[in-house]
Amino acid sequence: MDDIFVLAEINELREEIEHHNRLYYEQNTPQISDLEYDYLVRKLEQLEEKYPHYKTENSPTQKVSTDLSQNAKTIPHKIRMYSLNNVYSIAELQTYLHKISAEIGFLPKISLEHKIDGFTINLFYENGVLKYATTRGDGFDGEDVTANVKMIKSIPQKIYYQKKIEIRGEVFLPISEFENLNKLRSENGQNIFANPRNAAAGTIKLKDSSKVAARNLGSFMYTVGFSENLEISSQNELLQFLKDNNFSVNKQSFIVDNFSEIKTYCQTWENERSSLNVEIDGIVVKIDDFEIQQKLGFTSKFPKWAIAFKFKAEEKETQLLNVKFQVGRTGAVTPVAELKSVYIAGSMVSNATLHNADELKRLDLKINDFVTIIKSGEIIPKIIKVNLQKRPQNVAEIKFPKICPACQTTLQKIDNGSITYCTNINCSAQIQKRIEHFVARSAVDIEGLGEAVVEQLLRNNLIEKLQDIFVIDFKKFSELEKQGKKSSENLQNALKKAKTQKFHKLLFGLGIRFVGARISKILTSNYHTIDNLMLAKFEDLIAIDEIGEKIAQSVVEFFQSETNLQMVADLKKYGVKFEEKLENISKKFSEKTFLFTGTLEKLKRNEAKEIVENNGGRVVSVVSKKLNYLIIGKNYGSKMAKAQKNDSIKIIDEAKFIEMVKK
Repeated sequence: MDDIFVLAEINELREEIEHHNRLYYEQNTPQISDLEYDYLVRKLEQLEEKYPHYKTENSPTQKVSTDLSQNAKTIPHKIRMYSLNNVYSIAELQTYLHKISAEIGFLPKISLEHKIDGFTINLFYENGVLKYATTRGDGFDGEDVTANVKMIKSIPQKIYYQKKIEIRGEVFLPISEFENLNKLRSENGQNIFANPRNAAAGTIKLKDSSKVAARNLGSFMYTVGFSENLEISSQNELLQFLKDNNFSVNKQSFIVDNFSEIKTYCQTWENERSSLNVEIDGIVVKIDDFEIQQKLGFTSKFPKWAIAFKFKAEEKETQLLNVKFQVGRTGAVTPVAELKSVYIAGSMVSNATLHNADELKRLDLKINDFVTIIKSGEIIPKIIKVNLQKRPQNVAEIKFPKICPACQTTLQKIDNGSITYCTNINCSAQIQKRIEHFVARSAVDIEGLGEAVVEQLLRNNLIEKLQDIFVIDFKKFSELEKQGKKSSENLQNALKKAKTQKFHKLLFGLGIRFVGARISKILTSNYHTIDNLMLAKFEDLIAIDEIGEKIAQSVVEFFQSETNLQMVADLKKYGVKFEEKLENISKKFSEKTFLFTGTLEKLKRNEAKEIVENNGGRVVSVVSKKLNYLIIGKNYGSKMAKAQKNDSIKIIDEAKFIEMVKK
């Protein structure tokens, strides 16, 4: 494969993975299953192994994803919080355990626990009192959610153990509570939650703690991070310690010593998970003995002594009633199946994605067919097969439209691809989706401009195009149904704040094809204003690390469009600041790379990262020959030993780093 195309594929995979990371961890609105996500990650890992010169420290294969909200108060973890690697078959699980056996000479005792599909939490106690609670965050720092966690009845605010300790586990919403909550939200005209995990994640970050108490969250604790002199030697002992200190522990945890029992346990609960009042999406398989755990250690993302056996997606049969065609912000036309409602993976579903025309042909799908759908709890359902033996006589062909269902423009396939596009940039459906993308939390983050409000503004002719959101007639807005004076004032304030949003988030919000959040950051760090970027030539763009031909061509074409140029001009006229704030940026650390390991005492991890970047440097996540500085804190890990093998890497402590900054 030509290197240019390899780099383009690698960058596309990184963008797609990071897009799904934001949807899952930050917005709690995932769109693909864990299996599909892991497929993307493994594909990227294979390419990076085959083409190591394209491997970067900031690749999603080298770092833990984050659930930190923007501008949230964070607290550093005393011991890093890792995520778990996944396997999806008994054969893969057996291979993993064979590797463990080969490394230590035997198969040790194994702890088997339900993998709760909830929200990971870290609790810090001192003198037997709960001092604070945080989310996992990026593994190093977590978001402070103390007030809300204190509303969870199953989490004790006082424990018997008097020394400092971090207790970790999962917060979840019981299925019965989830169903009651969605029923209430539906009756009140509010959007319902897709699944219990999203509801738990949304609840734990609510600003009103009284609402948290009303939702009756549950919890199961299963591990310890930092502790002062806790003398426990196994997972089995640890679970008993947690019970003794009044923490809720999953009763279905077992210790086994042979593969047959492991297999039976996994298969039993995959078949019987629907009998539980809590969503589980797999089984956590971990070494029971802590001494063996310590010997096996960690990768940059996962413990080597534990893995998650993930259940297969739940399948159900239902009937296809119709197919409608939706137009996205890029003009892509996607068929969506309308189904006879069926209960699957914790919720009632009546729609499923069909991707494109090729998928319709592959399935040989017809209206009124009986189909099998899958849903992994958190994703949009997908049709995987048609039951041809049950095909009724009244089936009807599905005809992919030749004209756009929204604006009647003739549809086209670009570069002989599988996706059909509406090429009319002024298509009403595209405009609505572009506005929704621009205002989304991952982009410009304009609170109060959700999907329903955007649709309402367009329907009532208060806006016609994206830039019009900054010149809304607020008197008319306050007179709309379900709006009012307070809503109007809140939206005005949100729009005022949006005008000074970070340049890279504004650029991402414009929706340039192939330019995701990470590429937006790269572009804005090279072109500090929108005017500079609009003048960039194709040759200049591809000279930038990680910018391939496809991205460069897309950027150039975007700014050649008169409609897009007018949009940017209007946004600037309305006060939107498309510029990087350079007043505090120095060149002190220009072309230097930094890596932090261990717990910093004076700086939070994100503060240290910001200092490096504001001085022209770059923070990386793995030790390599390109690393210039390793800054060590308390309880540093294996990165120290790796760095010591390379004479070109300077190893310094936090105090020396702060000294460098002040010089």
